[in-house]
Amino acid sequence: TCALPISGTASASATRTPTQTATRATPTASPTPVEVRAQRLRIPALGVDAPVQGSQVIPDTSTPRPGCPAPPPGQTTLTVPNVGVATPDEPIEGFEHKIWIFGHSRWAGQPGVLFGLPNLNPGDEVFVDGTDRRTSTEVTRRRFVVDGLYLTDIDSGGKLVGADDPAGAAGRVILQTSVREDGPGPWILNQQQVLAKSKNLVQGSLDDPCKYLLLFVFARAS
Repeated sequence: TCALPISGTASASATRTPTQTATRATPTASPTPVEVRAQRLRIPALGVDAPVQGSQVIPDTSTPRPGCPAPPPGQTTLTVPNVGVATPDEPIEGFEHKIWIFGHSRWAGQPGVLFGLPNLNPGDEVFVDGTDRRTSTEVTRRRFVVDGLYLTDIDSGGKLVGADDPAGAAGRVILQTSVREDGPGPWILNQQQVLAKSKNLVQGSLDDPCKYLLLFVFARAS
């Protein structure tokens, strides 16, 4: 998958805050926010139980396709393993309370850990094990509930993951994988399923060969 550029990803955008409904006037306890460096990812609905590798920030040396715009000079990105999933090794400013996990949807013809993301639905569970980045204490089976699927390109994806997120203030898992590489090639994930289940945030045509398409699944702490 194409990791998003780190420089400039924290652009703020409006997000809606879900309405909280009290049952019998009894207040619901909110999960305690933690800064988690994920070490294991479990998605029961997909049968996923996988270790989470570390990803490092590196200079963005990607070369655009002929006729496509070049990335801004001095931009950085994150390493993505050929197999499995990863999360930033070090905390990223503007990503507080967000656990960002990404990986290839397919590599060398084989489905990746996140190939089944389009099969998720709001209400499905995601569990993360890891370490609190601030206290180094162990975090076990931190529970998150899916509340949105989003189709983006690189630009809109950067704005999405870096946006202010009141609904995820207690903790947020962001899962990212590739939908279609830039160029005229076919979609890696099922096109009809992705379009039917996700919110399209791409500006312009999805057929634009300069656009690298991504799928994000958002899940909030519960």
